Amino acid sequence: MLNTENSDTTQANSVAVTVEKPMSEGLLTKAVIISFKTGRFGNTRRVGKSQIEISVNGDRIDQDALKTNKELLDSKELQAIGSFDAKTRVRLLTYCLPSYIDEGYYFLPITLVEDVNFYLSRKQRERERMVEMFCGVYRQLQTAAKDRLGPLYRESDYPAVEEVRRSFTWVVRYISFSVPGSLRDVSSSLFEQEKERQEKMWEEAAEEVRQALRESMAGLVQHAIEKLNYQTNGKPQIFRDSMVANMAEFLDLFDRRNLTNDASLAALVGQARQLMAGVDPATLRSDVVARDRIRAGFQGIQATMDSMLVDKPVRAIDLDD
Repeated sequence: MLNTENSDTTQANSVAVTVEKPMSEGLLTKAVIISFKTGRFGNTRRVGKSQIEISVNGDRIDQDALKTNKELLDSKELQAIGSFDAKTRVRLLTYCLPSYIDEGYYFLPITLVEDVNFYLSRKQRERERMVEMFCGVYRQLQTAAKDRLGPLYRESDYPAVEEVRRSFTWVVRYISFSVPGSLRDVSSSLFEQEKERQEKMWEEAAEEVRQALRESMAGLVQHAIEKLNYQTNGKPQIFRDSMVANMAEFLDLFDRRNLTNDASLAALVGQARQLMAGVDPATLRSDVVARDRIRAGFQGIQATMDSMLVDKPVRAIDLDD
């Protein structure tokens, strides 16, 4: 029997015909790759051998055996930018799916390109304001570093403000991959080899993307079960409104993020939607019957999901394979 999880069924002379669709088809036709990378002022420098001497019980330690760094600036503004970048990447995965190509690359459903572009444009403006705040206090922070670092302070570690400002980068690119049609004109055999290589690569990528979406769903379900359970004293666990909001957002975006046409996961998402229909945090806190019903429903979903998750190492996709 054919596996119909990623297939279409048509009628031919009253006989059902199942046409298999490769999982990778969704990646190539329904998504692009977005590259999102940021850079910022490097706040550490290696301490030179001549700047420090370490001894233990009077015995001098060989400097070649040690690698010592110093923090140039004690800056809450710079720390805030680093935290901002990390949160932006986490939030980006609400819309995208990991590509495993390289750090900073994601599969982005075409239907969500405008949403993501709007989100990143807004975040870029916020970050620019944060960078200006840091640049505004940069020289003050440098002055404070003279006292804090003492003999480890080096004027050459602190470039001009304009150079510091340029070190804060924000690069967004949208990329699509295909075999160049012109290659067929040069060599049909090379074209077919490259076509076969890319098909294999995207099929492997599709499997990883499918597992990533399943794991995301499994994490939300597990979290909901834990928070809808009871403490040892019999009182309900305390949960934040974000638990319900995160689940609702996942269910709302699922159809557009289901790039591999995962019918098994879609069925479970349908069950979760029925469970959560009309439910809000206040109801879960006040209505014990509703709380227990939804927890039991998620436990049933979890039992099915356990058999869908594959425990294997992720293979990074190398475009140069």
